Amino acid sequence: MKATTRKQAKRDVILWLDMGWPRHRIDEQLFTTYDATPEDTTLLIKEVRHLQQQGLDIERPEFLAQQMTRLEALAVKAQEEGQLGVALGAYKELHALAGLHGRGI
Repeated sequence: MKATTRKQAKRDVILWLDMGWPRHRIDEQLFTTYDATPEDTTLLIKEVRHLQQQGLDIERPEFLAQQMTRLEALAVKAQEEGQLGVALGAYKELHALAGLHGRGI
């Protein structure tokens, strides 16, 4: 399979996996569209799943920092707009996250 064709096929596989297509349907579509062999399909799916897994890998402290930053911004905006219930909920979540992080869970 040519490099440009492979790149487009990989994009299609990402889309089809996100849509929940079964393996046999992806096999058929790749064969029809790109004249891909079952081995090509296996390699493409393996690459796509690896890329997706890498996208999910995030260190816990970094994730907590991101979530805490978002919650703090939400709480401040909610206070400015007089949405005190939302602000209180955001602060409670912030405290819960800080407590989990402090205990190393």
